[in-house]
Amino acid sequence: MRQGTETMELLDSRLHTAWLSQLAREYNDICYQYGVRLQPPILAISRNWKQMGSWSSTDRRLSLSHFLISAHPWNLTIQVLKHEMAHQICSEIHRREDAGHGPLFREACTRLGLDAPFHRASADLEEGIADLAQGSTATEQGRQIIDKVRKLLALGSSDNEHEAALAVQRAGELLTRYRLDFDALAEDLGLVHRTINTGGRTLPVHRKSICALLETGFGVRVICASLYDPLANQSFKTIELLGREEEVAIAEHCYHFLENRLQTLWERNRRGFTVNGRIAKKSYLLGLLAGFRQTLERSRNATARPSQKSAPASDLPALRAQQRLEDFVAFRFPRLRQMRGKSTMMHGEAYNQAVATGREITLHRPMDGGTTTRLLD
Repeated sequence: MRQGTETMELLDSRLHTAWLSQLAREYNDICYQYGVRLQPPILAISRNWKQMGSWSSTDRRLSLSHFLISAHPWNLTIQVLKHEMAHQICSEIHRREDAGHGPLFREACTRLGLDAPFHRASADLEEGIADLAQGSTATEQGRQIIDKVRKLLALGSSDNEHEAALAVQRAGELLTRYRLDFDALAEDLGLVHRTINTGGRTLPVHRKSICALLETGFGVRVICASLYDPLANQSFKTIELLGREEEVAIAEHCYHFLENRLQTLWERNRRGFTVNGRIAKKSYLLGLLAGFRQTLERSRNATARPSQKSAPASDLPALRAQQRLEDFVAFRFPRLRQMRGKSTMMHGEAYNQAVATGREITLHRPMDGGTTTRLLD
């Protein structure tokens, strides 16, 4: 019994060492992403069941619970880490030890891009974590300001250009003055952020092609990122979808559908390509996607209403909606970088054959209550 306990303690000790290294990297990355100058604290893993995170200005110790990290997705650990960093901002940048979870603390949370539910005191506690992960709760003052911004944005659609410009300007002033949590406004506009964990340590070229297809075909923004798995002590590639809830849901469904369909078609036809197996597979999958994209574009053009086809390029509501989405993406990923694609060798026969097959792929609308897994926002 004692030997088993010692073995578990040794495993935990090794895990804690790995977790602390990853938390140090996450801490530095958060400071870089949000332009915050903080002196790195002493990071620690606690054995506290009830308190998921804590900040002590006395010994400059930022602690996160072993049970938080081991039992919840890493996304949640990052939220609690940011919560404790907001406490550090209050005590070390603003020199306020009495800020608690008041306005100064909430301002620090917004500065770090922290999701709205994690601005509250319950983000420190185990019993509050499950509820906090479900959705946003704004203060009464915040809701009133958001209502004002919503009404001003509605006026921004006015035919009177002068009135519309003043309304949008006033909305921007309110957002700046009160440093509003953007998540609350994004929720009102129907904008969501979903994470697809690919389970792979690299992102194959066909998945990158799927990402490009989702972005051009479904009106969502797609970000390729990584997510740490604390139990495996590895980082896996993720696909982040941002946009209107319905469009994100359909794009997510399309991703899983294509992943499954592409692999099925390759297994069915792989025997026809006996040489250059890896290049042939890559070319075949890319060809399938090219054919599917052609069908998708034809279907979209055929079903578009005449008014949509002839809509002017300066469609103001569409431009405003696009700008709101871009602002939402910038809030989530403040230092987003555009990566250039690399040229790739192709197997001409496999690619051309797959294009014709890809044109026959039909995407069906997801059923309500489907089984697609959605990870924490």
